[in-house]
Amino acid sequence: MNFRSKGMGAGGLNTNKNGLNFEEITNLKSEYIILENSECFKKIKFINTTKELIVSSQSDFLKYMKINKNNYEIGHGCKNPDECYIDEENKIIFIIEKKYQQCLGSVCEKIQTYDFKIWQYNKLFPDYKIEYIYTLSKWFETNCKSEIIYYREKKVKFFIINNNYKKELIKYIVNYKKD
Repeated sequence: MNFRSKGMGAGGLNTNKNGLNFEEITNLKSEYIILENSECFKKIKFINTTKELIVSSQSDFLKYMKINKNNYEIGHGCKNPDECYIDEENKIIFIIEKKYQQCLGSVCEKIQTYDFKIWQYNKLFPDYKIEYIYTLSKWFETNCKSEIIYYREKKVKFFIINNNYKKELIKYIVNYKKD
């Protein structure tokens, strides 16, 4: 049988366009200085900070981490993080998952995948602390209340987009201390 979704916000024509636009708006690249530029990564530091980090494009992240996708069973959604910063000195990977929504749909279920993704990244990178961070559009605040409660109880770091989003996220990354 061939099912076709015609529901409100269920994978419509603007899904990719809106998501990509949201990823671009929330990207931190306007907030850092490039110290070194390589084929699959950049060494950067955020403006007015001293901590050096590695940033890699979605498609080059696994290459930088020396993971060959063909040699591992990698879960969906764990191959190309939306944005990622690597603190090599302290062995921390900050993976930033970005979700945009403006009307009803199944996206609330997508933000329930935290436990699986942490498990997967810990398997792939056992020598690193994984700090998985969600960046969410304001829609989630009122439409995914149970998921937000879960995040708070489980201490899952998340940011709802506002005027201070970039500053708050950078401050979190730069000042992060491992347990």
